[in-house]
Amino acid sequence: MAAPKVSVIVPVYNTEKYLEQCITSITSQTLREIEIIIVDDGSQEECAVLCDLLAKTDDRIRVIHKENAGPGFARNTGIEAANGEYIGFVDSDDYIKPQMYDTLYNAALKNNADLVVAGISFVGGNTFGKSGEYQEKHYFDKEILFKKDDIKKLLLGVVGALPHEPDDSRYGVSTCKNLFKRSVITDKKIKFLSERKVMSEDAIFMVDFIKQIDKAVGIQGAFYCYRRNDESFSKSYRSDRFSMVQSFIAEIENHIKDVCKPEEYCLYLNRLIQGYGRILCSQEIVHAKDEKIKYSILLGRLKMICKSQMISTALKDYPWYRLPKKQAAFAFAMKYKLYFLQKLMVLFRAR
Repeated sequence: MAAPKVSVIVPVYNTEKYLEQCITSITSQTLREIEIIIVDDGSQEECAVLCDLLAKTDDRIRVIHKENAGPGFARNTGIEAANGEYIGFVDSDDYIKPQMYDTLYNAALKNNADLVVAGISFVGGNTFGKSGEYQEKHYFDKEILFKKDDIKKLLLGVVGALPHEPDDSRYGVSTCKNLFKRSVITDKKIKFLSERKVMSEDAIFMVDFIKQIDKAVGIQGAFYCYRRNDESFSKSYRSDRFSMVQSFIAEIENHIKDVCKPEEYCLYLNRLIQGYGRILCSQEIVHAKDEKIKYSILLGRLKMICKSQMISTALKDYPWYRLPKKQAAFAFAMKYKLYFLQKLMVLFRAR
């Protein structure tokens, strides 16, 4: 039997509510020569049994049961078991459009590319959105080839963006919307870190992978449907989120500084930092409103974020006035410690 063209790795942890829709969207792919590796990451019995039942519906599905260690390590387990020429990742509470892997795989073959980067569809709102919202994010309006001399541009565009660009990351950090050459991952021993160690294991994996390749292609279209549920970064509140962001920024800088000089990456990284600062402050304000927390307590949380070395350094010489208007206004408020203005802007948008 010929090796599959694409191995699709699906880490699962107690997501039985969405799992069947997720797996059906993969088995319904127009590219039939795929294998589907479900990695049950120590789910409770109901979800673990569902994984096995779904495997009986299609002989391309394999299930690996393991002790819980988080989605990053579950993906690593899937990579070790994969046989495909390329690897794709799908989170078990998301789903994909029928032509996704057909489109990405053919783009990889056409360009002899190690990486294919596509857009993403968001299902559900962010901090200020409503649950029924749907948004497509297209990173490319035409096919763009990144050869050896252009790879650094792709790397920087994953880490962040220039001030005038619309998003805090030019090409997005999600691995799930993309397609990866398996031999690069295995030969270079690229692995996902634990999300218990670093907040965005996807971003670190993307950086480590791009550092090892000579050719990538960006394509039109948004095929991956990311479900913004209550645990999504843009929606959920955690009191330790700020320290998690600090650790993540230090980690991602550590992974890029061996291939980029500070004068090359600082503007991109600072864009990402101020973006996280905006989200963190917004979450604090919305959380204080919802939980009826005293303004004095909220003020202390906002001061902790805006006066931190990470935010202060990022905004010190940053051309915040070149950002999109709403982002520029919030960056101005963070830079000059205008906490009440931050609150007014967030609550006005959240109405």
